[in-house]
Amino acid sequence: MTQPARVIYLPPGVVPTPALGQGSTPSAVPFDRSFFEQVLSPAIVSFCEQTQCKVPVVELMTVDGDTHYINGVAGMTESWVALHTSTVEHQRPAQVFIPYQTIFRVEIHPETDEKRHHLGFYHSHEGDPAAT
Repeated sequence: MTQPARVIYLPPGVVPTPALGQGSTPSAVPFDRSFFEQVLSPAIVSFCEQTQCKVPVVELMTVDGDTHYINGVAGMTESWVALHTSTVEHQRPAQVFIPYQTIFRVEIHPETDEKRHHLGFYHSHEGDPAAT
């Protein structure tokens, strides 16, 4: 039995994205401007509420193998995002500009080691020590 050429079978639990409205343009990358404007911050807050973490660490991996520990989002355009970052080795902050096309994965997890709190994401969640 042959399957139609236009059928895509999704793994269990994966749902297709809704159809775009009239005049909408699809983004060619999963982590685009709308991800950083609308998804990331609520996802961090929700994760912290569910796991009761006080210092969330947000790791952004790029296709070149780099891992960026995001302290905050400084700005964005339609083609890149500017991030305040830290490194494991230094508490020195840096600002990096990353094209959306190079972002491979974004992870959120708690950081319980006091010596690594400088890697945490600073969000303004009421009552959160990371916000101060």
